[in-house]
Amino acid sequence: MASSCKIKTNPAYIITDVGGEGVGDKELIRLLKKHPNKGFDALTAQYGGLLYTLVRGRLPAERCGSAEIEDIVADTLSDFYLHLDSFDRERCSIKSYLCVIARNKATDVLRKTIPAALPLEEAEDIIDIADDREEAELRAELLREIQNLGEPDSVIIIRKYYLGQSSKDIAVALELSVSNVDTRAHRAVVKLRKIFGGTT
Repeated sequence: MASSCKIKTNPAYIITDVGGEGVGDKELIRLLKKHPNKGFDALTAQYGGLLYTLVRGRLPAERCGSAEIEDIVADTLSDFYLHLDSFDRERCSIKSYLCVIARNKATDVLRKTIPAALPLEEAEDIIDIADDREEAELRAELLREIQNLGEPDSVIIIRKYYLGQSSKDIAVALELSVSNVDTRAHRAVVKLRKIFGGTT
């Protein structure tokens, strides 16, 4: 495919891209199959800004610049095009499908960039804080209680339940055994449930 994927990142483009009317899913798929370059340009124009905003919101600015974010967006759009035959329009929209791919790629990048011992004071920059104020306050309180667990338990909880890392990966990063990681995670979760009135 000859078309390049250059993502426009100015605010006006992003706002227009998110809220404006674009080509429908059926027409986009038709274009991608019949006229790949034109279709890919339409796909990029319609969803590039949205994906850029999504990825930027998931990655700390001090670790990932605009070039890295553009690469993730370009990879997301390319992956969709390369696996177009496996996309089922009846199950989800192109927008939803692309967002899932972008989130997964952003999470993979995040896992590679975070240090072995994640400073809890930086956790709020990494964890998705809900827009709803009540939920945001609850999550902030939860984060404080996780911090109160102390290391390595607090780091294990952040890595396991917020970043989705496996016990094996956490064990390697923190130089612990897998069983130790699992035991500490279980005990920490039980403690947090008691604090927030849940059942053990």
